[in-house]
Amino acid sequence: MTKCISLCLLLLTASVKAQNAEVAKPPDFAVLSYDQASTAVNAEVASIVVQHIRKPGPEYLSTLDMQLQYGHLNNDNKILAIYLLGELRPSDLDSINILIDTIDLKAEKFDRILKTGISIVRWGDYPAEEALMKIHKPAVSPIVNHLPTEGNELRRHLLCEALRRIEGKAAALADIQQKLPAVQTNLQSALKEVEH
Repeated sequence: MTKCISLCLLLLTASVKAQNAEVAKPPDFAVLSYDQASTAVNAEVASIVVQHIRKPGPEYLSTLDMQLQYGHLNNDNKILAIYLLGELRPSDLDSINILIDTIDLKAEKFDRILKTGISIVRWGDYPAEEALMKIHKPAVSPIVNHLPTEGNELRRHLLCEALRRIEGKAAALADIQQKLPAVQTNLQSALKEVEH
């Protein structure tokens, strides 16, 4: 009897691993229509985030990052991919930097999902900003490191808003003030190098 139970558990584990291997990639946003991509994202969020059926591995995040960077996605599907990335809350630098790079991508569609009979809008005007806020602490250092080189006023505003909402005003100010001397020192060193 014990051997039978052990064998059943082993077969069940192998079956679950095989199913997880089959779904180890994110939806292909480049080939899906918006409705298909939206349905796929809902399924991914349900299985990964809500039900914890599986955890996305580094290859899953890498594939999703590649689609966002090089996939030639239409804006609506790009928003869906950004939303999925935010729901996954990755802590890797590549994913966070992609969100920083797409911080000013404005959503044109504001679709809704039903949760317990209540209609909820999945994202606001700037989904990458919201995704960074969901990632929380792992996004702080990359944002602070990016701010000294950000010349676009809207992008800088969105990054600062995300930073303020993650840490609060006082901590966000402290992070930026702490970065300031290093930036000034580097620029002064660069000026000296150019003068010689």
